Amino acid sequence: MGLGSKIKEWQANWAQAHELDALDRDQREALARDVGVSAEMLSTLVARGPDAAAELPRLMEALSLDADQVRQIHAALMRDMSVTCSGCTTAVRCRDDLAHGQAPAHFSEYCPNAETLQELQCEQVMRAARP
Repeated sequence: MGLGSKIKEWQANWAQAHELDALDRDQREALARDVGVSAEMLSTLVARGPDAAAELPRLMEALSLDADQVRQIHAALMRDMSVTCSGCTTAVRCRDDLAHGQAPAHFSEYCPNAETLQELQCEQVMRAARP
């Protein structure tokens, strides 16, 4: 990504953060309720930008999980996992592991969604084993 793209990305994130700051407390809390997160988490999500959970579908693909299928079956769970991923502090390691094909072997060491993803893998195996 070039410098110009980074500057535009920063400006967009800055504008979004200031839009949130322009809301009064009640409006911010109402927005957070509508989205299904706390007001504090809403601030975190806005600060991290729209691509904050970009690793989740990539990790799911690496684990042979179909994100669209999971979303159809478990919409609320998928939203919760996206929020968790958006607030994750190990995204750099996740991206690095994904880039090097190491995520399936190591995600359980650092991913806050690891247990849920492993349960989804088990569910998928059980679904496939049904006659």
